Amino acid sequence: MASNNRTSQEKAQWQRLYAMAERLDQLDPWQWMGVADCFGIEVPGWDEPCFVVFGGQSKSFRNVRFLLGWKAFYDLVTRLADATKQVPTWLLEIRMIELLFVSADLLFEHEQALLKILKRPADAACATPVFRSIIPGYHPWLPEERERDLLEAVLYQAYGMAMRVEADGQLLKARFPREILMRRADAHGVWSDTWSPVKEVGDEEVEVRIESKRLQTIRALPLKPVTMQLDLLFTPLQIMPDGQRPQTAYVLLAVDAQSGFILAGELLQATEGIAHMWAQIPERLLEIFDRLGGCPAMIEISTDRMANLLRPLGEFLPFKMVRRERLAMLEDAREHLSAYITQQEKRET
Repeated sequence: MASNNRTSQEKAQWQRLYAMAERLDQLDPWQWMGVADCFGIEVPGWDEPCFVVFGGQSKSFRNVRFLLGWKAFYDLVTRLADATKQVPTWLLEIRMIELLFVSADLLFEHEQALLKILKRPADAACATPVFRSIIPGYHPWLPEERERDLLEAVLYQAYGMAMRVEADGQLLKARFPREILMRRADAHGVWSDTWSPVKEVGDEEVEVRIESKRLQTIRALPLKPVTMQLDLLFTPLQIMPDGQRPQTAYVLLAVDAQSGFILAGELLQATEGIAHMWAQIPERLLEIFDRLGGCPAMIEISTDRMANLLRPLGEFLPFKMVRRERLAMLEDAREHLSAYITQQEKRET
């Protein structure tokens, strides 16, 4: 929740950020700026550039995303270009700070509390600016002091760049995607342009380890005449070990494709990284097979990520893997599980 004990300096900084957001919204650069009109900013004190990407439509749901580092920039751009990579919670897997313009009903409680402290009323239309810090493995939260300092610098640059692109629509597209325009400050604080090659990052490698002894145990068990639907799903569960930024939780959900019966639900977290979380799945699956008394005859999946993780297991176990566009029974189980978690959290609050 937003603390009422915020210092006058902190409140003043928040007011400056909101004022700058409103100035940017009045300029309305979404009329002429899109994903291809991106640029980087090298901010003193940060090891990697911050990349600015405009998204959405004028007078509708719109945003400015400040991507922290080359990996975050690569993840956003490649996923925007490939709809199959846009799982429901894909934005929570990218390290960034978002400036969103939303309606009052889309605000989190801690955001509502901050606006109340700052005496800034929320709007029913998509006109309420909100800043969200995104760290993989955690729920969206208010930007911390260092992030707010960064925002003050990059918001000013974003505003100036938007005015320049209005006058010259090819300014940022001239060399992109081979190169990207970077804004850089010298020792005297004077900003200038430079073009930088777009860094090739690639997808994060998932190192998978499978315990051979357990694998041998599963191979010795009879094949189960079951069709299993399997996926790793984001849940609304909030884990707050320190009472501050809540951690996210995922569940490796396995259901019977015929009956919809939940065969297993394994809780996983991504606080050590998304790739590290996914790397745990093969070993968790072997644990599930062990409890079921054998390997299912068929496993239905819907994503490339899951398929890539199951292929190594498929070399040793006799299950058949089938790709489905929609896992109906699993989706029903997910809805019931999410509703149950939400209901429980409301009772606790």
